[in-house]
Amino acid sequence: MKKNEFVKSLNVSRETVNGFYEYKNLLSKWNEKINLVSKNTLVDIWERHFLDSGQIIKHVEASGKRWVDVGSGAGFPGLVIALLLRDRKIDCALVLVEKNPKKCFFLKEVIRKLNLTVEVVNDNIYTLEPLNADILTARAFSELNNLIEISFRHRKKGGICLFLKGENYRIELDKALNYWFFDYDIVDSLSSSSGKIIGVKKIFKR
Repeated sequence: MKKNEFVKSLNVSRETVNGFYEYKNLLSKWNEKINLVSKNTLVDIWERHFLDSGQIIKHVEASGKRWVDVGSGAGFPGLVIALLLRDRKIDCALVLVEKNPKKCFFLKEVIRKLNLTVEVVNDNIYTLEPLNADILTARAFSELNNLIEISFRHRKKGGICLFLKGENYRIELDKALNYWFFDYDIVDSLSSSSGKIIGVKKIFKR
């Protein structure tokens, strides 16, 4: 996928596209120093990372909400969401949680260079005090059973969780349902024929 298809899919302004180019350049540069993403995925970054991450903004009403992104790593989906929120002039408190100090340094550097308003928390999501998220997201962080556990602790009552998953999503879903009761929706991914977005609302322990 080229840049133009990404722009068309998410209706992004030219100024924001320039921001994504700068983000791409920073990621390529830093990826040579610390392991942020697989190098071969940078060839198709517009689809593999930017569209895959950005598509979740279509499934939430973020205005005035507290959005927590778990295991943000290289900024997917967190930094992509930050750029899209600003592009759409949506006022949303965005928090990125990342355990690795070097990855946090990278996140803060991109935030500084792109002049984004985002909080970065360098800590372990499993031991943090509840973050009371209206929206909780994760991509390539952990299997669904663990994400439900995290959501149970950090999701505000009535909040929504959105998890980007690959072709093994059904196996993960079946496993999680052995331990938890939860309401969920499954949406096809825009970036991958085998990818899914799993939306989770009510969560109860079995």
